[in-house]
Amino acid sequence: AQEHLLVLGRQNAIERIAAFLVDLAERQGGLRQVELPMSRVDIGDYLGLTIETVSRVFTKLKERGVIRLLSLRCIEIVRQDALRDMSE
Repeated sequence: AQEHLLVLGRQNAIERIAAFLVDLAERQGGLRQVELPMSRVDIGDYLGLTIETVSRVFTKLKERGVIRLLSLRCIEIVRQDALRDMSE
């Protein structure tokens, strides 16, 4: 938990969400299609962001061609390399 807080303190919103998505993808077997286990509100709470910021970042990632939004709870990672670069 303390490591989670330290990471959050050093990252901007895009980096936090990118790291969250990379971690989720790895936990789900490295698949391109990732099931989101929580709502955008809960993702925001977990990452210390507002729902508006979470939604804006998802939109930015979509516009950059990094992810595709398949549904509210499912995304496809189109450019894993770009997402990984953003998470560091």
